[in-house]
Amino acid sequence: MWITVSHGANTLKKVQDEIAKKLHLYDERRNKNEWTNKSESDKAAEKRYTQFLNGKRFVLMLDDIWEKVDLETVGVPEQTRENGCKVAFTTRSREVSLRMEDREPMEVKCLEPEEAWESFEKKVGVDNLARDSRIMELARKVAEKCSGLPLALIVIMGACSRGVD
Repeated sequence: MWITVSHGANTLKKVQDEIAKKLHLYDERRNKNEWTNKSESDKAAEKRYTQFLNGKRFVLMLDDIWEKVDLETVGVPEQTRENGCKVAFTTRSREVSLRMEDREPMEVKCLEPEEAWESFEKKVGVDNLARDSRIMELARKVAEKCSGLPLALIVIMGACSRGVD
């Protein structure tokens, strides 16, 4: 399960709601309020939620966290060799990494400007960029503004490849 948390969100609520959505515990059109109105502890104790998280091997990827996520409160079982569960996360903060008790931190460096541009160009498509010199110029400026941050580039590239001007 891949969950992009991001800054400013109620982290615990966001993680629980996204896990529930991925487990199809509620239908957004029919019974979303039934889930979202529950307390955090009720969500973590929800039978279908705990049965899945305690009964299956899974990998939970928490992307772009800005504060510690209390996995126990979320309802995520402790990672053990026996249950095969894995939790990974990305953060820009060394302090958050320490609070999460990361046992094997790995630093991901920003892409070099030329690598970032090549990735951007490949994803968006050379033909799309070459249609107009102003598009190419603007695209280079946008890629530069992302400062080689992979997440920022992915978001911008995705929007551009869908035809957002």
